[in-house]
Formats: sequence, structure tokens, C-alpha cells
Amino acid sequence: MEGISQMSIIVEVRDYVLWPKHIHGNAPLRDRLLALPTGEPIKLIVDGEIGTWVKMNDGKDGASTPGLKPLGPARTHWHRLFRDQPGIVVSIALGEHA
Repeated sequence: MEGISQMSIIVEVRDYVLWPKHIHGNAPLRDRLLALPTGEPIKLIVDGEIGTWVKMNDGKDGASTPGLKPLGPARTHWHRLFRDQPGIVVSIALGEHA
């Protein structure tokens, strides 16, 4: 993808979902994740593990929700990170298209 480096960057594990505002070191990747349409899946490599993430639904008031929910094994891994080491900083990179 043009403009987005495939080099690993970092994200803070601050919640049970990934918030793009907690991505540091690659504004184009952060902006790409923020621009995803609701329900759009994307492959991310987080803490060395590739997984599928999906853009969260808008709020009940119609406001955009910028978070991404992990699915399947990515959910298990991310939730374990948050439960066991909240606030930890891990690597993140764009994976293949979902």
C-alpha cells in the first residue's frame, strides 16, 4: 500500500479493542485504520501474530466509533495482553488484505 510503511510500529494495549489513536510511529497507518468503513475487516500483525480485525459499528447516536475489534485468535491474544499487561506497548503492522 502506497504511503504506509510495512515496518513494524507500536500500539498501546489500553482496552479490549484497538484504538488507532494509540498507534505511534506511522500516521498513514493510523489514518488508514481511522478511515475504514464500519464493519470492514483488515489483517494486522500485532505482537508478531497476524489476525483479522474489524472496524466497530457506529454508536447508537450515529457517531463514528474509531475502534477495531479483534476476531478469533486475534481476540484471544489481544484480550490476554490487556488482561495480563494493560498499557503494554507492542508492535503492529499491516498484514494482507482480509
